[in-house]
Amino acid sequence: MVCVSLDNAIRLNMVCELAVRCRLAVIRSDAKKIMQHSIYDVNLSEAYYVLVDDFNFRDSLSTTQRLYEMAARGIAVIVGVRKIPRDFEFLCDIYYPESIL
Repeated sequence: MVCVSLDNAIRLNMVCELAVRCRLAVIRSDAKKIMQHSIYDVNLSEAYYVLVDDFNFRDSLSTTQRLYEMAARGIAVIVGVRKIPRDFEFLCDIYYPESIL
């Protein structure tokens, strides 16, 4: 799941709201406690979920591939991005601010 917004605060709230909807947290403040701000703060080999509020698909293609593999296995992957590249759109559930908040 990908939350798209240019504003950092809106993107953070969107990721927290999706975490609550996926039952990873009870309320948004709980989701903020378990969220990471960078994908490099998450140990992807041992993660039960991925909550990141600032991700760039173009930074590391191997990391992006790993996230897709995790999502295909049923692990919750929720990331916030400033924009989503066109060639990654078909693989993502995309959420915009007006559709969540």
